[in-house]
Amino acid sequence: MLGGRVIITGTLLSERPRANSMLVALMGILTILLTSQLCWRDPALYLEWAAVPAEVNENGEYYRLFTALGVHADAPHFLSNALLFGFFSYLLYGYFGFWVFPIGSLILGALTNYFSLLTYPPEIRLVGASGVVYLMAGFWLASYLLIERSKSIGRRIMHAVGVGLVLLMPNAFDPVVSYRTHVIGFVLGTAGGLIYFVMNRDRIRAAEKIRFESESPFEDYPENPGTYVS
Repeated sequence: MLGGRVIITGTLLSERPRANSMLVALMGILTILLTSQLCWRDPALYLEWAAVPAEVNENGEYYRLFTALGVHADAPHFLSNALLFGFFSYLLYGYFGFWVFPIGSLILGALTNYFSLLTYPPEIRLVGASGVVYLMAGFWLASYLLIERSKSIGRRIMHAVGVGLVLLMPNAFDPVVSYRTHVIGFVLGTAGGLIYFVMNRDRIRAAEKIRFESESPFEDYPENPGTYVS
C-alpha cells in the first residue's frame, strides 16, 4: 500500500483578523490616552489611580490594579507603550476574540500589577501599560508556537525569538522602569496562551487546512495514462 504525508497549508493564524480588529485596537489606545490625559490635568487623580502596595494590600483598593494600566507618567511614557499595545490588541482580538482581548488581557494585566506590587515597598507607585503589553506579547508568541503548524517548529522558534528580541528587549536600562513587571506579565501571558490552547485545541486544529502528498510520483497524477515503467 502506497503511503504519503499530510501537509498543513493553513491555520487559524493564516486567516485575516476580524474585520473590526483595527477599530478595537484604536479604541484601546484612545482609552489609555484619555485616562493618562485626565491624570496629567489633575495630579490628584494620578495619585488616586496609581497602583500603590499600601493602598491595594492594606486598604483593599483593588480597582487601582486596573486603573494603573491606563495611567502614564508623561507623553513619552504613553508613546512607548501605545504602539505595541495597539499592535498586540489588533492581533489578540483579531484572532481570539473579545474574551482574550480586552477581557482576559485586562484581568491578567491587573494580576500582573498585583504580583509586581508584592515585590515593592508600600509607598511605591506603579503606573503604565507595559505590564499588559508584555502579557499580550507572551500570549501571542505562545499561541504562534502552538498553532502555526504550517511552518516547521524550528522556523516558529526563530520567528518568535526574533520578534521578542526586536519588540520587547529594552535598548537601555532605565532605573524608573519596572522590568520585573514586564517579566511577570510575559510569564502570565505565556501561561495564558498555553491554557487557551489546551482549552480550545479541537477548534484550533479544526481550522487547519491540509493537503495529502503521496509518496508515489505517479499517484498524484492519475489523469495521465501515458506514463509507463519497465
